[in-house]
This record gives sequence, structure tokens and C-alpha cells, in this order.
Amino acid sequence: MEYIKKVKNEAETESGRQLKAFRSDRGGEFNSGAFVVFCRDHGIKHYTTTPYSPQHNGVVERWNQMVVETARCMMKSMTVPARFWGEAVRAAVYVLNRAPTKSLNGKTPYQAWFGKKPVVRHLRTFGCTVYAKRVGPGVNKLADRSTPGVFFGYEPGTKGYHLIRLKAG
Repeated sequence: MEYIKKVKNEAETESGRQLKAFRSDRGGEFNSGAFVVFCRDHGIKHYTTTPYSPQHNGVVERWNQMVVETARCMMKSMTVPARFWGEAVRAAVYVLNRAPTKSLNGKTPYQAWFGKKPVVRHLRTFGCTVYAKRVGPGVNKLADRSTPGVFFGYEPGTKGYHLIRLKAG
């Protein structure tokens, strides 16, 4: 319940709009009395799909399938181990939110949400080799200035990248 409140507050603050409706697949977390009261107190309409019928939630199911397939392709193309599945999914969603879609008449989800085109020049290939700049004490004129790693996505709230170091530096 706390996570729903957090997401609602962040989305409303970011968009400047109020959450009006919520659609769920009757998952247990959305059937509690507390959630029903929360929706009622905030004027949120709660729509549910028919139990055990993902076909009734077609848009979300297709989006989920696209995210999974994109993440799988990103991992396979760069031979990334399966343990990095979560990072691949986050990176896939980040990229897909910046890609035009027919359902938004050629706009990107990012553009629909923020009202401006996304900057994409910072996009990198998932799983590629990257070099993190070393700074601070111990870095002298003759020391290595970077540490090799693997690119795994985009750090939220920063202009930084998410990477995993290949060796200590």
C-alpha cells in the first residue's frame, strides 16, 4: 500500500495532473480494504479485469511482452548472463519509453508524459564495454585513468550510467 501511495505522489508531482483511474488484474494487493478506501478517499476509479483472463488487459499484456522480448534480445545480443535480467528490463523500459509508438500517433511515451521530445544522444548499447573514469587519491600521472566495466543502463535521477566493473582498479 505504501508503494502505491509513493507512485501516486511521484506521478502527480511529475506530471502536474491528478490520478483519476487505476486498472488492475485483481491481484491480491489491489483487493484490500485499505486500497479500496484509499481509492475512494482520493477520487480514484478502480477498474478490474476478469479473473484469469489476460486477454482482457490486452494493451498491458502486449507492453509486458514487448519489454520482456526487448530485454531478452538485449541480453542475447551481448551474451549477458541471466542474473542481470533486472538490469536488462530496466534498460529496455528506458529505451522503449523514448521510442515512437503507433498508439501515440508517432510520439514517444516520454513525450506524451512530459510534453517534450526526449534527448536520445546519450543512449548506449546494453552490455557493451565501458570505461569509468577514476578520480581521487591514488590517481597519479602514470596510473590508469579508467576502470573497464559493462554498461547496464541508466541511473535514475542522474546523468550517469549504470555499469558493473570488470576488475578492481
